[in-house]
Amino acid sequence: MIMLPSNSKSMFSMLCLYMEKLDNNDIDVAQASAMAKLIGQANNLLIYELKRALILSNPETRENHRNLETKNFDSLPE
Repeated sequence: MIMLPSNSKSMFSMLCLYMEKLDNNDIDVAQASAMAKLIGQANNLLIYELKRALILSNPETRENHRNLETKNFDSLPE
């Protein structure tokens, strides 16, 4: 599987590609809808990363930020 870039430009390009395929009846509405939802979720991740970077660009916030992504969650039951 080839990983494609995941930025706003590439996601918009993919949406246009799927709209064209839908217009040409190469895919059905359900397939186009599923791809649009997946692209929407990828966009949500991009927005999250941009907001996180903006918040962590403030030195005071960065110093006091609890980084949950590296926490082991030892206290959670298995």
